[in-house]
Amino acid sequence: MARVRMIPPDTTDAETRNVYDAVIKQWGRVSNFSQVLAHQPAALVGWLLPNESIRLKNVKSDPDYVKIQQLVIIKTSALNRSAYCMSHNVPLGKKLGLSEEQIAAAQGDDYMNSPHLDERQKAAVRWADAVTKMTARDDEAAFAAMKKHFNEKQIVELTIFCGMWNYSNRLCEALHVDLERPDKRIEFQDK
Repeated sequence: MARVRMIPPDTTDAETRNVYDAVIKQWGRVSNFSQVLAHQPAALVGWLLPNESIRLKNVKSDPDYVKIQQLVIIKTSALNRSAYCMSHNVPLGKKLGLSEEQIAAAQGDDYMNSPHLDERQKAAVRWADAVTKMTARDDEAAFAAMKKHFNEKQIVELTIFCGMWNYSNRLCEALHVDLERPDKRIEFQDK
């Protein structure tokens, strides 16, 4: 059970209701994560903005890049053992076309030797590993691999996603955010 009360969409003030409307537009429903984060609506808005502009706008225009973003989220959440974030992002990864083998490789320690990940995916997963473990500052080889496969905007975006999901993982685990049933989890919306 969550350590703090969730703020349900039907009992919110106008400010929070407006934020929930944006959540529903992005994901089709208000997740338990959003209902906890709504204690500070500005924090929920802060979550929605990069999620929209970095991930959701690319779902149809650059699906291969979104798959890489999803692998970064999965790696970060696996390292942090965040059941909540994994429960949403593994199914979202599958809907984007990631295979079971790719998802398993990203979660494991031997991802660099996986035949299921291409070199670009390996570079991103390695970077997520280094960022999450706080070794990226000194990992010149991991950064060189990122520079080989991604432009500077993408490097920043993928690093932002590592940071966002480290934040989300910690919030969900510290506050015991309840897992939704599979039929109540977030979904990519047709835009």
